[in-house]
Amino acid sequence: MKRSALLCVLTLLLGFTAGLLLNFSQLGGRGLLAPGAAATAAPSTVLHSPQTAAASGDRDSNAPLLDAGNAVLAALKRDDIQALSALVDPERGVTFTPYSTVDPHSDLTFSPDQLSQAGANGTRYVWGYTQGKGDAITMTLPEYLDAYVFNIDYTQAPIIGVNSVLSSGNSLENVEDAYPNDRFLEYYFPGQDPEVGGLDWCALKLVFSDADQTGNYLLVGVIHSEWTI
Repeated sequence: MKRSALLCVLTLLLGFTAGLLLNFSQLGGRGLLAPGAAATAAPSTVLHSPQTAAASGDRDSNAPLLDAGNAVLAALKRDDIQALSALVDPERGVTFTPYSTVDPHSDLTFSPDQLSQAGANGTRYVWGYTQGKGDAITMTLPEYLDAYVFNIDYTQAPIIGVNSVLSSGNSLENVEDAYPNDRFLEYYFPGQDPEVGGLDWCALKLVFSDADQTGNYLLVGVIHSEWTI
C-alpha cells in the first residue's frame, strides 16, 4: 500500500515537471508568463555590433538613424567641427551633457553657427562640474570633445543601443524624459579592467530629432556616460 502511494506521488510529480518544461520550451526559454500576461517586444533594440546590425532586420528598420549616428561619429573622429555643425538641428541646436543626467539649466546648447565658431575661436566654456570633486569643467570645444565626447573611438563600439540605455552609474539616466519626442543611439564599451569590477565602462549617446517624420535625423543631444560616484 505504501509502495503504491509512493509510486502515485512520483507519477504526479513527474507529470507536473514535464508540464513546466513544456511551457518553458514553448516560451523560447524566457520563463513563465503570469496568467493573462502577453509577450510583447520591447520598444528598444540592442545591436551587438555594426556587423550584426547590417545582417539583421534591425539594420533595415533603423537604417536612417544608424546612418545619422555614423555621420556624427565620422565627423568627431576627423575632428571636423564644420561637418559636425552641418548635422545639427538648425532650430533646436545641440546640447552637450558631460555626464548621464541631462540638465537643461546648466548644459550648454549651440546652434550650428555657434558650434562652428566655437571650434575655431578658442573660447573656454564651463560645461558642467566634475563628478566627485565638483570642479568646473572649463575647456574649449575641441578639448571638451576629446575628453567628454570622443574619449574613445566609438566607431568601434562593440554594442549599440537603439533607444536603449545599456549601463548606468549613480547618475540619473533621464535621456527619455529630457528628449521625449526624439530617438537616441548609445555606443557602449563594457568595462575591461577586472581590478575595478567592470566600472571602467563608457558610453556615448547621440540624440536625434525627426520633426517631419521623414527619416531626416538631425543631432540635438550629445551625452557622455561613465561610472559616477
